Amino acid sequence: MRFLLIIFLLLNIPTGAAARVIDGPERWQGEIRVTESLRVAKEGRLIIAPGTRVLAEAGIEVAGELQATEVEFSGRNWPGITLKGTSSQTWLKGCRITGAQTGISVIGGAPQLTELLLEDNRIGIELRQKSRARVEDSIFRNNSRVGLFIKDEVTSVVRGNRFEKQGKFGAYIYRALPQQFTENLFIDNPTGLMISHFGSDLLVKNNDFRNNNIGIKVDRTARPKIVANRIEQNQTGIELYRRADPLIELNLLKGNSRAIHVSFSSYPQIRHNDFVSNQRALILEFQSSQWEEQKGAGAREQQISGHGAFGGRKQNEITEQQRGTHGLDGTVDARENWWGEQETAALKGLGPEANLGWIDDGRDQPFFEEDGRSYPLDLVRWSPFSPQPYTLEVLK
Repeated sequence: MRFLLIIFLLLNIPTGAAARVIDGPERWQGEIRVTESLRVAKEGRLIIAPGTRVLAEAGIEVAGELQATEVEFSGRNWPGITLKGTSSQTWLKGCRITGAQTGISVIGGAPQLTELLLEDNRIGIELRQKSRARVEDSIFRNNSRVGLFIKDEVTSVVRGNRFEKQGKFGAYIYRALPQQFTENLFIDNPTGLMISHFGSDLLVKNNDFRNNNIGIKVDRTARPKIVANRIEQNQTGIELYRRADPLIELNLLKGNSRAIHVSFSSYPQIRHNDFVSNQRALILEFQSSQWEEQKGAGAREQQISGHGAFGGRKQNEITEQQRGTHGLDGTVDARENWWGEQETAALKGLGPEANLGWIDDGRDQPFFEEDGRSYPLDLVRWSPFSPQPYTLEVLK
């Protein structure tokens, strides 16, 4: 009897549950509960029928194929779906994903993610390790940290998505170069689009930024091309910070409190844009060629840490030669823009050194102080200017 009791106790000792593995074809339909980790092996194929509800407590990892159409994935702080090196034969279309730590993590590969609703997650979608995923026509809403996080030299297509009411960022691009980033709408976010670090030199074209605290923020030596976007009714339309040198061209900047804010050794090219009814069109702050030459490299050295975006591991370092500026002359280039009807009328007869009321620069505040020393604030080169608008929205 004692021997039987010992056998009973041994059989009931808790052990770590191994993940369930799908290594062939499997189809789900109806209501499915995922209570232990699930892995679709390279040989596996999981097809989820339209109308299926997946109630998840554990994560779903896919190395083979996953095809899900009009499926709801939900849980309470569950890990989410991880796609590892999957091909374009893996797709999610018309699905809703909610309550996850990261709704979809894409590690490499080229899955197709279309017409999704990602809401109330910590991160909606994360793309990494040179993924070529397509993220199209989807809605990112109320994710507590970021809707779409793109990093690790990703070359994805991001088109036609709506980013609304994220906790911090609509989309965050960190040392990545998406092949396309176009026709997206950013509305009611603390920061609509964040572009950070050397190598993030993507083309941001034909997007719409409305009612964000910051529409687009460019930081730490990122040099994107911001072209033909509509940037309207934001507190700050475009924020340039810490050696951000984008090309800003053919955008409509309308009704923002501050259309463009330039600070801390950022030297963009601001050309052929239309500025309409902004409280301030262009503001320089803590922006000085002299400060950059004397203190820029040292300040950047202090900012380098062992962590990347969101606490990730440090990425490959770049040199000060890559980060630094060359041939500075104490000016920020904002020539050949259209400043608005009343502003254009006011410019007639003014010389290129005139102090314009819609631009704040060294003509308004000649110096700023740091550590007890004064540095001259840069000037904006605004002349020549355009007598006519460039964008169709103004020309209508």
